[in-house]
Amino acid sequence: MPPKAAKKGSAKKPNASGASAVGKNWEAGLSRAPFEEESWQACVSLVVGRSPEEEKLTQALSVAAQKPQRKLFSLLTWESTVAKIHELGNPKAKRPDEAPVFYEVTEPAKVLLDAGDEIPCDLMANILKFQLLQIKANDQQRREAEQDKGGAKVTDKKGKSPPSPVGPSKEKKTKLKRRDDVEPPKYIDDEPEDGPQHYILLLGFFQPHLIGALDALGVHVANVIKLCSEHTQTSEEQQEESPFGGNEQTTSPVLDSAEVHGRAELDLFWSGLRPVLDSGPPQSKLHDVVQLSYTAPDLSSHTQNPDAELEIGNQIFEGVANLIYDCLNWRQQHQHYLDNMELFSVPTVVVMDAEPAEVVPTPLPVTPRSKKKFVREETPPDQG
Repeated sequence: MPPKAAKKGSAKKPNASGASAVGKNWEAGLSRAPFEEESWQACVSLVVGRSPEEEKLTQALSVAAQKPQRKLFSLLTWESTVAKIHELGNPKAKRPDEAPVFYEVTEPAKVLLDAGDEIPCDLMANILKFQLLQIKANDQQRREAEQDKGGAKVTDKKGKSPPSPVGPSKEKKTKLKRRDDVEPPKYIDDEPEDGPQHYILLLGFFQPHLIGALDALGVHVANVIKLCSEHTQTSEEQQEESPFGGNEQTTSPVLDSAEVHGRAELDLFWSGLRPVLDSGPPQSKLHDVVQLSYTAPDLSSHTQNPDAELEIGNQIFEGVANLIYDCLNWRQQHQHYLDNMELFSVPTVVVMDAEPAEVVPTPLPVTPRSKKKFVREETPPDQG
């Protein structure tokens, strides 16, 4: 059953401390707001499990990605999006002191969720862009704060300050550590120097048309990563290799309605992804979306052990991050090839004959045996 169309949110006045500059035209303002700029680029990747069993791997990835491991990575999940809708979408509820810009987009989504309806792709794309703009603003504020804290220093794409050419000061400084001091997080810091300013992972979204809706809003998804499991692949290979017949009986697991619905959602996503990417016009960035695949370790035996699950989540996070880095390198190499490719026009000579040449049939070679046969075939039948 297709989702019902969402009603447009009411033109509610924003509070004074919030998005007062947006006014009643928040929808048009959100659509026109630039996500990427020349000074700030982002790499958005959609991570989806191949099956409901493998979609559970995204939960381990979510736990690991929310830890302070990589400074330039942010996470947007379906659960966090629903929480944001309930937080900001109720017009009667008390809003935060500083409501984020374009928060009005959550109001029609809140109405749909309260009615038990699905959120259509166009509205969900607007909600995601609203959250992506928040991630952009937070990252830019972090960079400015780090730059102000370190003085007027030049920072690279990672927001780091390169070492100053001036030698260290001879003044000796001692810094005592207090009990309530919190150690700053130690990041892995494996992002490429020539990469974008930020990386964003989208988890839990199974609408293939969402990629096209985001593209229409100026948010271009770079990668769609299929998350697979070693356990599932091994089970499928064993099932294919097992002989039919015999005394062995194969029993299919009984799935509840939620699992059946989840499997149907994923089947529709993977079957509809390629048509969506191919539906863009010739110059559309939908044709630049790369489909990748990552095979994660088996998680089935570690579901009851949080530490083991976190360790596997860290492995998945590292594998997905490295896959994104590799894809960025491939894109750069391809762009270098396009920038340095030279095309030469090769002239062709067309000769037009004044009169068509007479075609002379070539006689077939005649051997003694074929000559006898030919003569025998030309002999008229006996009339007498």
